[in-house]
Amino acid sequence: MPPHFLADLDQFRWVIILAFVDPTVVLIGLWMGWHADQAVKIVLAGFIAALAGVAVSFLLRFVGISWFEGEYFFGGAHALFRFVAGVAWAVVGFGARRVIGQRA
Repeated sequence: MPPHFLADLDQFRWVIILAFVDPTVVLIGLWMGWHADQAVKIVLAGFIAALAGVAVSFLLRFVGISWFEGEYFFGGAHALFRFVAGVAWAVVGFGARRVIGQRA
C-alpha cells in the first residue's frame, strides 16, 4: 500500500464510519447474508443494502431529519462505501448462519 493511501481517505473518514453503522445497510446486509444460500449472493446483498442505504439516507436528508451533515458532496462515496459495508455485513450474516448451523 502506498504511504499516501490512508491520507487520501482522510476526507472520507466520516462517510466510511457512517456507511458501516447505517442501520439500513446493517439490517439489510445481515438479513440478506443470513438468507443467502451461495457465497456469490453476498455481492448482490451488498449492492441491495447499499442501494437501500443511500436511498433512505438521501430521503431523510431531503425531509430534513438526517444525521449526516455532509451535504451532497460525497454522493458517489456514499454509494461506494455503503456497498463495501453491505458486503461486509452480508459476510457476517452468511458466516453466522453457517456457524450456528454447524453447532446445531
